[in-house]
This record gives sequence, structure tokens and C-alpha cells, in this order.
Amino acid sequence: MLNNFNKNLKSYVKQLSNIQSLINAKSALYFGLAAYWGLILFGTFFNI
Repeated sequence: MLNNFNKNLKSYVKQLSNIQSLINAKSALYFGLAAYWGLILFGTFFNI
């Protein structure tokens, strides 16, 4: 019983870590794109 619970817990932890890394990668990508477009817009408006 406890061994089965331990196997299930390990699989849940693996899935959770994969989801968290995907969310972190997606957040970093969106932040990078927002910074890139913000720099472009800033340069456009202030003619840099």
C-alpha cells in the first residue's frame, strides 16, 4: 500500500516539475518579447 502511494507520489512530482518548468519558460519568453517590443516602441517615439 505504502509502496504504491510512493510510486504515485513520484509520478505526480515529476509531472508537476515539468509543468512548472514549462510555465517558467513561457513566462520568460513573454517577458523577453515584451521587453523587446517595449524597446522598439521607446526608440520609435524618442527617435533613438
